[in-house]
Amino acid sequence: MMSADPDPTHRMVVAAELAELARLATWAGEFARTARLSPDLLFAIQLCIEEAVANIIMYSGAAEARQHVAVELARSGKEVVAVIEDGGISFDPTTVPPRRKPSSLDEAQVGELGIHLIRSFSSGMHYERRNGHNRLTLRFGPTAAAWRDGAP
Repeated sequence: MMSADPDPTHRMVVAAELAELARLATWAGEFARTARLSPDLLFAIQLCIEEAVANIIMYSGAAEARQHVAVELARSGKEVVAVIEDGGISFDPTTVPPRRKPSSLDEAQVGELGIHLIRSFSSGMHYERRNGHNRLTLRFGPTAAAWRDGAP
């Protein structure tokens, strides 16, 4: 008898290269189909992991050191957990102050929205440095985006 539940954990390791982001998005889409996630929840997950991995590639030194980035997705009850690990320089995105809303177009800045987007589209963010690696855990609950077919 076949189980209706998807494999609870999916892991992908990519080279620290921006070209890998498309492959990562496709992989997340496959996870979402298997886990029966809504398009809104898939969008939130893809946006957040792409922003986090792009920041790692561009700013952590991982690309220059030809390192890899590991991404793990798991569905646990009513939430999806994404864990992103890299060996780049230590950086805790949870300590970055929330973005201040500009009061005019002159104050508005282009770019530097990645952490703000991650905070906006995930329901939780946790960082730890473990054994010389950054480990960012993002949570996506029913409040982050709608689930397909109601709550799992």
